[in-house]
Amino acid sequence: MQINQKLVEKFFAGQCTAEEARMVSKFLAEDHNREIYLNSAEWEDFQPAERVDKQVTDRIYVNVLDQIHHKQEAKRIRFRYLGYAASVALIATLGLLIYKLSSNSVVKRQYLSANQQRPAARVEKFITNTSAIKQTYTLPDGTIVELDPRSEVSYFPFDQGKRDVNLIGQALFRVHKDKTKPFTVFANNLATTALGTVFKITAFKKDLYTKVRLIEGKVVVKPQNKLLSAGVKTVYLLPGKVFTVNMQTYVAGVKPFNVVAPKKLETLDLGKATVTEAAIVFDNEPLAGVFNALETKLNIKIEYTTSQLNKKVFTGQYEFGRDDIDAFLNMLCSLNNLTVGQTEAGYTIKKK
Repeated sequence: MQINQKLVEKFFAGQCTAEEARMVSKFLAEDHNREIYLNSAEWEDFQPAERVDKQVTDRIYVNVLDQIHHKQEAKRIRFRYLGYAASVALIATLGLLIYKLSSNSVVKRQYLSANQQRPAARVEKFITNTSAIKQTYTLPDGTIVELDPRSEVSYFPFDQGKRDVNLIGQALFRVHKDKTKPFTVFANNLATTALGTVFKITAFKKDLYTKVRLIEGKVVVKPQNKLLSAGVKTVYLLPGKVFTVNMQTYVAGVKPFNVVAPKKLETLDLGKATVTEAAIVFDNEPLAGVFNALETKLNIKIEYTTSQLNKKVFTGQYEFGRDDIDAFLNMLCSLNNLTVGQTEAGYTIKKK
């Protein structure tokens, strides 16, 4: 009889005849044949943790023969069962070894995979205004949040290509510009997304209406969950518009509202630059006045030579919490044929 892969698998499954069992046992007793399933090094190094008692093995073997063979065949085989009882123990141990090695390999791969792919824990940050007055906070990206009483914002680190914030209550957001990371506020089943703008959201849990007011720039307001199921549509807001949704009837609409002009807090002595709650506003301001205003309000040092500025002026604004000083100075200098360098003390402006 020829020993092949199918017959060996049949032997391990306990489906062989007595004659086949004897042939396979004899076959696997040879070292070079066992290496079909296990190389010699693994065989020699193996120390099984569990061993089957020899007497138990012998009884199992006899009982198996009684069940699967004719009584006369069984009687004839019993006289010789001790000869290959050891072989059965050997094969049982071999099967146990193969199973254990395979199982250990799978467990080890799973363990390594879990440890190699396990992400670092991301901790959610909560900011709650329990006071009786509005409080101002700065988020890690530079966005300024004016948080009303009984209101709360929460967020995970802005490290996955987006800036997501959850809001309960009411807050005004002065979003720091970052085109690579959209800024989204989730509140009462609405997702309001902007790249850099100023908007206000009212989303108290027990209020009848949820509102999104756009003061500057552009935002898109997308319904989620039950609002989406109720048929509320996505809205692109323009400045001076408010999106309102009734949280009971799900009726939604867009209306204009009066945008209050920023209150002037002071006028700087150096020129026409004025300071509001949101920005430093320049109107044909000489560059020397622009640099001095930035020094004063941002508490930084900017060195320059007045003669190199050549009566250059600037009209525009530096928005608190939204503009980055490095990018702002680079923009000013590129427009006026100047270069900006950074030192330990601050910045140095020079002519190209």
